[in-house]
Amino acid sequence: MNITELKTLLISAKNNINSQLKLNKTKDIKYTEENYLEEVSFLSLLNCCAEDGSKAMNIIDDKPSGDALLQQLKKLDFEEVELQYHGLFEKQFFRMLPKAKKGKKYKAIVIIDNHEQETYSKKKRSSREIRGGKHKNGTNFFFKYMTMQILVQDKLINLSVKFYSRETTQARLVDRLIKQAKKYVKIKVVLLDRGFRDVKILNDLEYRLAPVLMPMVKDKKGEKCFEELGRKKFKAIKYWLRSPKGEYADVKLLMMRLSNGKEIGFYTTLRNTWLHNANYYLNLYKKRWKIETGYRLQNMFLAKTTSINKVIRYFYFCYAVAMHNLWLIIKLTTKVGKCFTVLKMKFVLLLGWVFTHLPKDW
Repeated sequence: MNITELKTLLISAKNNINSQLKLNKTKDIKYTEENYLEEVSFLSLLNCCAEDGSKAMNIIDDKPSGDALLQQLKKLDFEEVELQYHGLFEKQFFRMLPKAKKGKKYKAIVIIDNHEQETYSKKKRSSREIRGGKHKNGTNFFFKYMTMQILVQDKLINLSVKFYSRETTQARLVDRLIKQAKKYVKIKVVLLDRGFRDVKILNDLEYRLAPVLMPMVKDKKGEKCFEELGRKKFKAIKYWLRSPKGEYADVKLLMMRLSNGKEIGFYTTLRNTWLHNANYYLNLYKKRWKIETGYRLQNMFLAKTTSINKVIRYFYFCYAVAMHNLWLIIKLTTKVGKCFTVLKMKFVLLLGWVFTHLPKDW
């Protein structure tokens, strides 16, 4: 694919994203919805804030100010924005896997994780949208999102993003994501990190018939179990977890000894664990690293803001996820070559915008 064909494809795909988002403007006095969404795209590509992005765009063309854009986003209803992005991610999923639209349910690996954005706002302790967390980059407070990726063979797509505020629980969000995933795929396994070690989450997943694989937390009970490993390199035993409220979750503990002598373990509700060896489960869990790579690439499309408004934060983050999905779809379904990087995509889109907005006398 030559650069002209790539530019046409990318601009068309980006416009398709924008066409599915609505700002619910009642009147187009000076600027249209298209103008505002085009500005969001520009901020996403440059990783800049609304004020700086608006100034850069206005060098070439008359575009809304940064304040005007933020005011439009603040007017949106959060639930409505969530529904819009749900519809957008669904269409991107069907574009990645066209047969799914016709009713085929692929066997899929579901990867769920939390993503944090640092905040230094003076309202960090009082805002209902900001959660506490482990110290990172000079703060203990974050905007949090729970994301879900679907992996079908070698095709990866982001299917959902949930805002993780103080008003909800991790277990509730995981359950909502699993119910959503089951509408589109047959869940082979759910990959979680040890931060999801929660009796309610494990019991809810068992109820939803969604097997889980996650690293064990090495407490005294777990370390004592490793005494049963002896000289073996792999062993699966029955295990149970207990919550502070006295509730229990039954799992299996997979105990492994690596070639370097290190001992690691996994909790799982997968059946017939005796059919596989340690490498099978290690390679299976390695697929969860794709979501960590995904966050790094999504951040390359994330517009900057100091606003603590829930709608603005969620809108920007989901737009970055949609752009990451766009890159994944083109890379995995189109013959663009291995050199089609996120930076190349951003460069081509920015170049396309500049040349289509230059005045005729330039």
